[in-house]
Amino acid sequence: MLHLLCPCVYIESWSPKLIIKHRMATCTTPVLVVGAGPTGLTAALTLARNNVPVRIIEKEPQNRRGQRGAGIHPRTFEVFHFLHVPEIHERATCFPPLQEHDKGSLEPLNTFSMTSYKEPTPAIPYYNSKAMGQPTLEAIMREHLAKLGCTVELGTRLVSFMQDDKCVRVRIAKHHGDDGEEVEEDIEVAYLIGADGAKGITRKQLGLTFLGSTREGDCMVLGDIRLEANGLDRDHWHFFGAMSQDMVTFRPTDELGKDGWQFVISGRAVDQKGLVRDEEALVNCIQDFVGLKDDVKVKEVMWASDFRPNIRMVDKFGVGRIFVAGDAAHVHTPFGGQGMNSSVQDAFNIAWKIALVYKGLSPASLLDTYTAERLPVIAEMLGFTTELYDRSFDRSDGEHAARSTTDKNGNSKQVESRLERGMRRSEKMYMLGVNYRTSPIVIDEFVSTPTSGVAVAHGAYGDGKEGVLRAGDRAPNAPGLIPVASLHGASAGSTCAFDIFGSTHHTVIIFAPALAAPIVRSVLATLEQNVPKELVRRVVVLPGSASGPDGRVEASSEVDQAAGVEVLVDHEGHAYRGYIVESQEAKIVVVRPDGVIGAIVRGVTGLERYVEGVFGRTKGMH
Repeated sequence: MLHLLCPCVYIESWSPKLIIKHRMATCTTPVLVVGAGPTGLTAALTLARNNVPVRIIEKEPQNRRGQRGAGIHPRTFEVFHFLHVPEIHERATCFPPLQEHDKGSLEPLNTFSMTSYKEPTPAIPYYNSKAMGQPTLEAIMREHLAKLGCTVELGTRLVSFMQDDKCVRVRIAKHHGDDGEEVEEDIEVAYLIGADGAKGITRKQLGLTFLGSTREGDCMVLGDIRLEANGLDRDHWHFFGAMSQDMVTFRPTDELGKDGWQFVISGRAVDQKGLVRDEEALVNCIQDFVGLKDDVKVKEVMWASDFRPNIRMVDKFGVGRIFVAGDAAHVHTPFGGQGMNSSVQDAFNIAWKIALVYKGLSPASLLDTYTAERLPVIAEMLGFTTELYDRSFDRSDGEHAARSTTDKNGNSKQVESRLERGMRRSEKMYMLGVNYRTSPIVIDEFVSTPTSGVAVAHGAYGDGKEGVLRAGDRAPNAPGLIPVASLHGASAGSTCAFDIFGSTHHTVIIFAPALAAPIVRSVLATLEQNVPKELVRRVVVLPGSASGPDGRVEASSEVDQAAGVEVLVDHEGHAYRGYIVESQEAKIVVVRPDGVIGAIVRGVTGLERYVEGVFGRTKGMH
């Protein structure tokens, strides 16, 4: 790595407790990522995939423990797909049904699922949330990062930084040995991404506001344990007690072993610091809630930490060459499971943009769209997760278990318990509707311009329903696309849109009724003149009707001569339905590296507008 080649001078200083050797060196690295949780690893992996050298540092001396936020939603699985990390979805497990109990009793009061299973569709291949502890997720991502020549530098903390219009000058410190010795290093980087959490120093030294509130009276202890308890089955996620009072939950997870559980203890009466420090008190608390006394055998408390809900966010996601992502930019209650997922999407958004700007392929103004796009999403997310939390823990409303009742017509109906109301997840939580429709670089020529002075309702968290598609939305998948390997008839197996998209390139999809359509020639010529081939994957998608009875496609000399153009036939119609294109219609769709539709346009003029916004002025423009 670059920093290993830098000359250095050691200046040794002495104190009664330790020796500090200051490594005074000036090293140049394109990007420094601070923090090696899911946020930092996503940023580093995206940059590495784009061939941008990156250093990622983590202040902890060992990789982090703790399942923490284990829920992964469909939109985040799509991010990992585009980053070529399939193991996360493959190894993640379905959430078990939830089971309610009174405190001190194993007798079930109610059993329900957080969400109903959704059968994947052609447009939405990942349609269900799944569980994976963060240590497992991070280990998978580190493995992929290592294959690209980047490893996490453990025991290394950010000390300080200064920036100007050319670079960021950073001082970092690395622990050496067990005697407290620390070596400092000065480096220069083009950009810095702070993924160092709510207590990290990046946001603080950058001077960003972190407005919001802390729920001082609400305490939680979360952790990982190995325990045996007769009657506590591993087929359910168990909840003991009342949400509005004190509660203990146990989620079985084989990631910790066949007797492993993630637990959460919550309530105003919880002595969170005491339970974290005193293992015996923690064990007694667990035994008291489960009600089995000594029949509950806690084999090991693997990890425990205290938590107090905060609802806060920054007013902007970066200054100059320094950016914040994840918990460094926003914190909120755990309800809805949006935290880790939104953090990964923060990192994915800024990293592909930094890659283009660092390479000189896009203007620095592209980085301003990080705040423009993510700020409305996070603001809306904080609003509805806080509302969900308040509704679930409202102590003014009496606690009740699920029960049957009758309506005025004498018909029986089931009334949900408070826990069921609080834990059931709507499809909004899947994040499939999260969009950047108001982004300054998004172009949509198929949406009518609103009348001046007329307010247009818009949510950054849309419903993500199929049949509606705007620029700024997630790009739907479309399987069953048949590549035309030769314009003289030979064809090979099918592919899908998600396997065409990727974190290293834009994809320009030309929907045309035939290869000879004028729009195909004009769009390809515009791309050839204005965008390097390696930055854009050019795809022509023809309707199934475009191929003859023998499967042949009528040739076009322009396409035949254009190297790197893929021609696909939508035999099953999923692409035309998903992107709302009529079979005889011409439409251009630009999909960004993050799987978001950057533009839906009619032809070259709209395409040039998008290219100018992302890559700067085109050769065809004045």
